Amino acid sequence: MMRVGLLGAGHFAKAHVAALGQLGDGVGVTGYARRDEAAAFAEAEEMGAVRMGVDELLTSCDVDAVLVCVPNHLHRALAEQALRAGKHVFCEKPLALNVADADGVLATAADTERVLMVGHLTRYLPAYVTAGDILAEGRLGAPVAAYASRMHSGGSDRPWRMDAELGGGVVFDLLVHDLDLLNWYLGHPESVVARGRRHASGGYAYVAATFNYADHKIALAEGGFVFRPPAELRATLRIVCERGHIEVNTHDKETPIRVFEEGREEERVSVKTENLLIDGLVAEWGEFIRAVDGKPDGRLRNEDARWVVACAAAVVHAADTGDEVAVR
Repeated sequence: MMRVGLLGAGHFAKAHVAALGQLGDGVGVTGYARRDEAAAFAEAEEMGAVRMGVDELLTSCDVDAVLVCVPNHLHRALAEQALRAGKHVFCEKPLALNVADADGVLATAADTERVLMVGHLTRYLPAYVTAGDILAEGRLGAPVAAYASRMHSGGSDRPWRMDAELGGGVVFDLLVHDLDLLNWYLGHPESVVARGRRHASGGYAYVAATFNYADHKIALAEGGFVFRPPAELRATLRIVCERGHIEVNTHDKETPIRVFEEGREEERVSVKTENLLIDGLVAEWGEFIRAVDGKPDGRLRNEDARWVVACAAAVVHAADTGDEVAVR
């Protein structure tokens, strides 16, 4: 049985606990550490987890793997500390808030020969997986352009998210999902130009970015914590190919995918839209466990997590300066 220790006890850590609870006897939650030492983590304790200090958890013989589910600026330090303590690490996205820190974590994972995986959830959501499958079929031809929008009415519930130093603003905390999808579907961009609107906490609350590619593809991406209730999350993706295009609207619960292929009628595709958070986390943990067992299946690759950080950092730099910025 893999014994998991939790760093963090916020709303997303609770979702991880729910997902771990669906994995049966192969996984147990044995410990947790949280910033508020006076507060319990009831969901974890119901699974048998014991409250510990951070150092105690990371050195515990009862912990094989660690979930890093804390504010974004702490990802590198805690992931590296866990890796050096001999633990495997499942780190929530983003891997880090800059490329140097991302490279540092990857180097530590290589040096310690421990498994590191970064939780980019959208790679396991049915609508995006299906879109990737349609692209892979080749019937629409190669992608030539794309548009991704991820807008939310949240952001104020966890103010650290909008702090440029703590959460990285909307780029690292929300739009990072779509930057990963664009890398998955189109490959790696060469440069980006961007403009943004800042939050009072210092990070960007809204950003619009245009990516350029070596083979003349182009992609537009926007993200914002600027909608107002009851809008909640509204995510749209469009991938234009040589012989048609795909549209994904996750807020369309009946037919979130529409395929327009040259010479054919519009195709509407239904996929599962309920309980996606827990289902996606269960799938991610399954991949993590297989990787620890020496059987990686390659959907959540560390080089992809590093590229997302590079893209996000370039977007912020481009918005800060007004310049076209190389993605390196």
